[in-house]
Amino acid sequence: MLTFPELERRLQGLLTDLDGDLWAEILQQVNPPDQAGPVAVIHDMAFRDAKALAGYAPDLRAIIRRSPPKDLSPADLAALKGIKGLYNLLARLPVLLLTNPDHLKNDKLIELYNGYRQILVELNEYLALAKAEA
Repeated sequence: MLTFPELERRLQGLLTDLDGDLWAEILQQVNPPDQAGPVAVIHDMAFRDAKALAGYAPDLRAIIRRSPPKDLSPADLAALKGIKGLYNLLARLPVLLLTNPDHLKNDKLIELYNGYRQILVELNEYLALAKAEA
């Protein structure tokens, strides 16, 4: 079973080398305002990256279910805050993509956005309980 610090390490590991050489190549092609780079590829990567982090939501929920907020150690609380920060940041990707008229009615993207919105609600509620009981 994962703990908050272990999950945070996994998420950071996921984000450390996201898309590796492909991302480095894309960055070489982007030169604003003259060149936007491969926009469709960039949008696809943003969606996949946000989806990859969202894939850890079941693990996060399992940890929350078995970890009473009042029993969180300082290390657990710090890791949980870091996890929330990652989810907050990555939730911006589907929101950003939904502002593009080409993606506004994309059901998979809307579902991803709604998933992020729900996990952030759950994280905020759990953190509020942890702070109230600390």
